[in-house]
Amino acid sequence: MFNSARLELTGDCDIKCLYCHAGEKNKACYKEQALSHKRWLEIISECKDLGVTNFVFTGGEPLLYNRWPEIIEACGPKTEITISTNGRHFSDNNLSIMSKFPQIKEFRTSLDGLSTNDIIRDGSSYKETLETIERVRKKFPDKKIMIQTVVYEQNLHEIPQLYEYLKKLDIYRWRLSQLWKTIRTEKNKDILDFSEYDKMFLLYADIIKKHQSDNKPFMFSIDNVYYSWIDKEDYAPMSLSDHPCSYNFKFLCVNANGDLIFCPALNLPLGSIREQTIKETIESSKWLNDFKSITVDFLGCGKCRYIKICGGGCRADSQRWLNRTKAIDPNSCCMMPRIEKIILPLLGKGEQEAFFSLINQDGDFPLIYGKNIKEAVKLL
Repeated sequence: MFNSARLELTGDCDIKCLYCHAGEKNKACYKEQALSHKRWLEIISECKDLGVTNFVFTGGEPLLYNRWPEIIEACGPKTEITISTNGRHFSDNNLSIMSKFPQIKEFRTSLDGLSTNDIIRDGSSYKETLETIERVRKKFPDKKIMIQTVVYEQNLHEIPQLYEYLKKLDIYRWRLSQLWKTIRTEKNKDILDFSEYDKMFLLYADIIKKHQSDNKPFMFSIDNVYYSWIDKEDYAPMSLSDHPCSYNFKFLCVNANGDLIFCPALNLPLGSIREQTIKETIESSKWLNDFKSITVDFLGCGKCRYIKICGGGCRADSQRWLNRTKAIDPNSCCMMPRIEKIILPLLGKGEQEAFFSLINQDGDFPLIYGKNIKEAVKLL
């Protein structure tokens, strides 16, 4: 029924990123609602009964959950575990404990440039993070390290240099994503700016070309834009009768307070598993039934030039910018023409042909535009 689960062990975190989508979970009222350790062990057992073999532990900061080794042990030796961490808790003691769990296959941490990182990710140090990555690589040469970078106006100029640092560290994957609209982003709008699309895509193109010329030293992705491992066989058309998020239907997400959500980006509870099982919550969720009724065609952009590629875009972006999950995604509308114009020519011949074959040549271009996402939404 499910194959992966993302479990937020705690809302506690000892850094304060100015854009964090989980930032409101640091409040005392959220901490008071935290699940008991006993319930977490039950949840892991339920996940395994539902078919889950891949666990991602996150927060907040998961290594601030004092009994995290017991959580890892409960998953069992036949699972694959990823720890998504802010990178500050790879102490000698924690590394020693981790070495006892071969099922830990991957570490994920964030690094948003160089000096800008230290301002925006308050409490983080890019130099210490780079040193930590190198230390963990030496300790666990068989484990994967993924670096996640959020792109915004203030750190664009540092991304090329960050690429050079990461190339030397032999990481597994580098993931770029755009700045999200969050409560913290709004609070810090005088400090943080959404990047202009044209500037952003010129940067993307430069990094892609550099990555290709270096023979792809690590897996590289840009959310909803580029995936270095995609071959022509990986392109498949979205059907108008499909759900835009059907790829996520085998994924479970549980917040530290027991809320079961559809995905980390779409933080809308479909129910609580504090006092009932995951299965019971899913089966009784009116929200989930309503959400699953959405189709690509329902979004009203079925005549778009790019509909078979983007499938109407991201439901979380629709919710963030238009306050509705059953709406077009304005961010995708702004990006797709730029992907065709700027990114497509950088792909191999087979990928170009596969991508181009999915474009409706008689379709309409998106009517939403703007220099950045905030301007685009204002023009709606």
